[in-house]
Amino acid sequence: MNLEKQSRLYREVIEAPLSEEELATVNSTAFDFAQTLGLQLTYCAQDRLEGELAVDQRLLQPTGIANGGLYCVIGETLASIGAVAACAKPAVGMSNYTDLLGSVRDGETIRAVARPVHVGKRTHLWRVEMRSGDKLVAVTNLKLMVLDN
Repeated sequence: MNLEKQSRLYREVIEAPLSEEELATVNSTAFDFAQTLGLQLTYCAQDRLEGELAVDQRLLQPTGIANGGLYCVIGETLASIGAVAACAKPAVGMSNYTDLLGSVRDGETIRAVARPVHVGKRTHLWRVEMRSGDKLVAVTNLKLMVLDN
């Protein structure tokens, strides 16, 4: 399924948040790496993107905690989709700076919220905060380049 033809995402600035049906379409498409890991979008608009991922055994490092790369993937994915929602153009990461602040174990859920810090014509900067329960476990700052269609 081609996501660009099935959703407002990529076709227009998402002023009104995606509906539950539209989110279900995006989540069922498995259009990127993070979704194959289990990331599900729960909210999408031009000024905020939210998602969650249930951590399972596949995502752990040998010490029994979530692999640090997982947080980078969540941050990159949510910020990239957020940039697309804000400008209706493809956007790609230029710099991913992720601070790992806490650990998450098998059976716990990471909930992430992405918000724009800067939305320019050619570049964006998004900040993604990831939590497990009430604990802040990671923060990503992602600089993106907006591509011409």
